[in-house]
Amino acid sequence: DLTRPLPIVRLVKRETRETAVADPPTQLAQNLAAHRFVVTVEMSPPKGVAAQRLLAGARMLKEAGANLLNIADSPLARMRMSAWAAAHLVQTQAGIETILHFPTRGRNLLRVQADVLAAHALGVRNLFVTMGDPARLGDHPDASDEYDLATTGLIRLLKERMNLGLDQSGALLDQPTHFTIGCATSLTPTDPAREATLLAKKVEAGADFALSQPCFDPEAAATFIERRRSSDAAEIPVLLGIQPLFNARNAEFLHNEVPGIRIPQRYRERMKAADDPQAEGVKIALEVIDELRSVVDGVYVIPAFGRYDLAAEILDAVRAS
Repeated sequence: DLTRPLPIVRLVKRETRETAVADPPTQLAQNLAAHRFVVTVEMSPPKGVAAQRLLAGARMLKEAGANLLNIADSPLARMRMSAWAAAHLVQTQAGIETILHFPTRGRNLLRVQADVLAAHALGVRNLFVTMGDPARLGDHPDASDEYDLATTGLIRLLKERMNLGLDQSGALLDQPTHFTIGCATSLTPTDPAREATLLAKKVEAGADFALSQPCFDPEAAATFIERRRSSDAAEIPVLLGIQPLFNARNAEFLHNEVPGIRIPQRYRERMKAADDPQAEGVKIALEVIDELRSVVDGVYVIPAFGRYDLAAEILDAVRAS
């Protein structure tokens, strides 16, 4: 019927998203999936803009056998270069993948999302989510410690939102992120039941791996791991925290002042009697690794006082074994 009016057609322009080819899994994710033993070392960003020492240390640790490097964020609440900038420099100029430490303390929800997007855009896709050290401990004690997300909340945001292409409010990102996400645990906690519950919550939120505090009691650590594996808790790869003791004073400080760290008396006595304390600290570290290597998925070396040469001695021995 030509006398009837034609229907009105409205053209609606759909919002389009720029998409990219999906990023492959990180080397860390591939190693964990293939059950390859992971070896990583913690490094601190420079206090300033000169990154030459950081990069020289990164190249040396890579040569010694590190698979990855952990980049700490304001360790001990002391002001340093942004960790994600340092991680980007290490990846691009030293040619080794990093695990970026990402504390929630001192970041509101906007800054959290902005910083993780910046890290991802710069190719940093392994995140270790932690609370971070309180500002009162560091060189800017009046800095704000306010935060909008605890660690489990940030893990859930990354896994259930950003890795699916959404921000916290549910709005679309231009493309999904592809983060591999780590959490903290202790293998020698004073309250094993509580620690197991906390770790289970992080796993349920989406954590892909765990880094442990420095461990000096392999018997207690093996008991904790076995107890957790015999429960109905979901499995998660664990990288064993190792800190080579520097001297007897360092051993006593860690044992008496740092929550969650217990150093057996036999090790403290050895450090007191040692003619070469640093060599003895490396020897003890290797003994702990040897006792626990079969029940962990890797080693996370935390060198005291920036002594990357001591970390390299441990890596050389681990690689040779």
